[in-house]
Amino acid sequence: MMDVRYCPGCGTPTVKREDGGRPRDTCPACGWVHYSEMAIGVGALIIRDEQVLLVERSIPPVGRWTLPSGWIEQDENLAMAVVREVKEETDLDCTPVGIVCIRNMPRPGRNETYVCFLCEVSPEAQPRADGVESAQARFVSPADFNALDVSVFTRFLVEEYLRDRPGPLPASRSFNRFDLYPDAAIFAAF
Repeated sequence: MMDVRYCPGCGTPTVKREDGGRPRDTCPACGWVHYSEMAIGVGALIIRDEQVLLVERSIPPVGRWTLPSGWIEQDENLAMAVVREVKEETDLDCTPVGIVCIRNMPRPGRNETYVCFLCEVSPEAQPRADGVESAQARFVSPADFNALDVSVFTRFLVEEYLRDRPGPLPASRSFNRFDLYPDAAIFAAF
């Protein structure tokens, strides 16, 4: 956990206090408590004719090939974010089918979670890189991964998925029929 020396609200030096069974940086003046930052990313696994949609990154790590992916925005649910990221990086409109993988990596100061969706695109649509986040976007055969600088995690995810082709965890319609959380995207095995 990252140390925070001063309260971001009032500027008072923080002290360590027990909160939730952990010592946390706390402001003795206003009561602010520092909790670990959470970051949630999404990615899209899109397969066409046994080829996978990949993008070559124009942002660090530059030159690395990955699934189209990015961070969610505060006003998005996971499915909305993956649709936006695919559109931004490849100019393709996609439809999320369900979740195929969740990766969680606690890091100093930040806990990162990545949710990968199996997505579909129109069979005739051709990807186009945006030139900002992605230098290239194209469908690639896994047999050609060695010729590219494909990220270790992308390679792992694609190879594991293609080996067994498990059904994705789909969006649940049953829970939303109660209209308890109208903006929620709920993915469930039921």
